[in-house]
Amino acid sequence: MSAKGKLILAGGLFAFFAVTHGNPAGLAHAAASLDSAAAIPVGGSYTPYTWATTFLAAIPEPVTGCNIGFVQAWERAEGGNWENSAVANPLDTTEREPGSWSMNSVGVQAYPSWQEGLQATVTTIRNGNYQGILSALAAGDDPQGAADAVASSPWGTGSFQASCD
Repeated sequence: MSAKGKLILAGGLFAFFAVTHGNPAGLAHAAASLDSAAAIPVGGSYTPYTWATTFLAAIPEPVTGCNIGFVQAWERAEGGNWENSAVANPLDTTEREPGSWSMNSVGVQAYPSWQEGLQATVTTIRNGNYQGILSALAAGDDPQGAADAVASSPWGTGSFQASCD
């Protein structure tokens, strides 16, 4: 990984550096869309809100209040990172990355860094199995539709409620 040397300010509160990721199989869509750049907060940590906005930009889908509200509801439904030991994995993906490890019997991964966790989540959602979620996000205005798409997908999350942020 190498820094792109680009500073992004989000809401005047958070400074992010765009970091270039490698392009393993399955990340081609994100790489083509974003030149493989993902925003990594200064200090190396996220809040549920900042991770949601970074994830949306990385996949890439509209960063709207409704999409942010949806991703934060999905984070709560999964419990990753802030509620369980799936370090740097708010949506509890099982996608392996170099240095990751299983934190449960299902194979949910914990990651050595936020970069790896974000890359794994982007790889997962863009692998062809989650078109319903991506279609709901593309509209940017239907958080419950996106939550219903997650519940009916192979991701493994049950039903949950989502609303605009």
